[in-house]
Amino acid sequence: MPSSKILAVPLNYQGVYPCPVCRVGKIRDMHLMEAMACDFCHEIFTVNLEQQQLKMPSRQPPLIWRWNGLNWTETQLEGVELGWGYALGAAAFVLFPTIIIGIVAYNFPLDPHAPVTWLPSIWTCLTFLVHFSIIVWLLIEIYQIPLGAYWRGIIRWREVRATVTNARNFQGNGVIRNGE
Repeated sequence: MPSSKILAVPLNYQGVYPCPVCRVGKIRDMHLMEAMACDFCHEIFTVNLEQQQLKMPSRQPPLIWRWNGLNWTETQLEGVELGWGYALGAAAFVLFPTIIIGIVAYNFPLDPHAPVTWLPSIWTCLTFLVHFSIIVWLLIEIYQIPLGAYWRGIIRWREVRATVTNARNFQGNGVIRNGE
């Protein structure tokens, strides 16, 4: 989808913008402060109007987003450059222990009549899942992905949807009639 430069709005303190953290709420200026805050996740941001940047100083190192006139782009950590070395390290962290355990389980099989012949294959799978979940957890921590805010938003949406559905069912059963 091409972005339109005609509709682009520069970042300023009077505007209302989507929250780059929770992607649910809206950020607005905080009165008597040179900062903005989200009305959903309650994060506070500092603003650099010259560079069109928003900084979340509540974590170290702070996250920085750049406003392109339509949405937030270029999420980055201040002073941290995640490159190929980190990706290779993460892949090695996940694959190396899994491969070692898999090779050991293959080269030294258990007696086929033993009651725990399934243990090496389960242990290999668990090694992969645990190491992979550690990498996912680190990414969630580094980029501050707001899983709690997403769950709260989903629960609110389901509650509103259930309320609307119940109201429609209540009217559809003839309980509420116009003029009676």
